Amino acid sequence: MKQETVEETKIELDNIPIGEDVPQVAAQPVVVEDYNIEIVSIKEKEHNKLVLKVKHPDMNEPIEISAAKYEGIGDKLKTGGLWVKLDSKGSLPFKSAVACMLRHLRIGFIKDLKGKVLQTVIDDKGYLAVKAY
Repeated sequence: MKQETVEETKIELDNIPIGEDVPQVAAQPVVVEDYNIEIVSIKEKEHNKLVLKVKHPDMNEPIEISAAKYEGIGDKLKTGGLWVKLDSKGSLPFKSAVACMLRHLRIGFIKDLKGKVLQTVIDDKGYLAVKAY
């Protein structure tokens, strides 16, 4: 099968309008099917990020969520990535997004997320995040 090029379809790329800013999926309760902790490289340093694989009612395939909206300092709502960092005692830092989410859900360990129903919100960038407040 021949793939068409821009020239062949005569699309004028300098005349294409900007599309609407519409969330891809609505903020609805989702069920955690699985999770993994991915290694993400930022500025040549490796970091661990929790990625939740969830079943969304509007989607046929599982989607991934890796952020939470939670109460930060001064009870202000804050959105943060689900970074898995450990303190000097080998625990999740108390004020981290992951720890705040786990406390909100009244569970103590990441492994207890499987099968949980999570409320979601659309974050400031238009992505789905776990509602943890």
